[in-house]
Amino acid sequence: MAKTYSNISSTNPIGRDGNSGDLRTLPDQKKTPFILVVTRNGHMPEPVMEYALNVADRLKYAILAVHINTLPFFRDGGERSMLFSLALEESSIFFEEKAKARNVRVEHLGETGKVGKVVKRLCYTEKRIEFVIIDQGIRMEEVTSQSPVPVFSVIYTRPETGEMTTNIHYNPMNRGELSMSTTSRKRHVKNCFVFGGLTAAMYATVFTNPEVFMTYLTKGGFYALLPVAVVLAVSYAHGNFTNSFWSALGIEGSKVSAPKQTDIRQDTTPSAGVRKDTRPRAEVRA
Repeated sequence: MAKTYSNISSTNPIGRDGNSGDLRTLPDQKKTPFILVVTRNGHMPEPVMEYALNVADRLKYAILAVHINTLPFFRDGGERSMLFSLALEESSIFFEEKAKARNVRVEHLGETGKVGKVVKRLCYTEKRIEFVIIDQGIRMEEVTSQSPVPVFSVIYTRPETGEMTTNIHYNPMNRGELSMSTTSRKRHVKNCFVFGGLTAAMYATVFTNPEVFMTYLTKGGFYALLPVAVVLAVSYAHGNFTNSFWSALGIEGSKVSAPKQTDIRQDTTPSAGVRKDTRPRAEVRA
């Protein structure tokens, strides 16, 4: 169940009436671009607020701040949900005060469930979500697997530990490229084990049964093709193992492209010959 909170400074503050809202906006607000700011905590971190406000102020966007309770049915008699709602109210009022100073419109929403599914549903509502900003407590993969728009995380330092988080940017336009890269690496690792095991089995069979191989390989006639077949089989398995091994490590051979041939155009314009000087000249004869 989603609860929508907007216009925090009005006479009806967040959640005090307990009524649920929806995401429908006024007709003049449908075309307004929104930045979806997501946290799984009741209190949204201040660095996330500042980052979202800076971007919204620069791009002239509105902000949809979403607090997602991922454990709505936690067995504690509803105490966690109550504390989550109180923290959401405090954080929303604080966020609204910051937004008013920059003349940025902010809407607040309380949600329950999985973060990825909530983000996907909100991106396909009537609001125009341009991109998503997530708190550092949310796994990037959980959101990027569902989000149709770019996803950003925020860099900020935890005051209690002094640790700085890393910034990750995901663009859904590159989803196929990323998936293809991951799939290719898994395929190379799989082929590495398959052909490596096959190569080891061939070598072990040859070295543990030399008498049997020599008996059949020296009969002549049709059996003369057996040495060639064995060599080709071992070469095929060992070559694929080596190729998959280096590809799994990310080492690829350099691809030399053919040099471009430049057309050399010869100047076929006939050069003008030396013109004979026919001007009259004065001659002095002594």
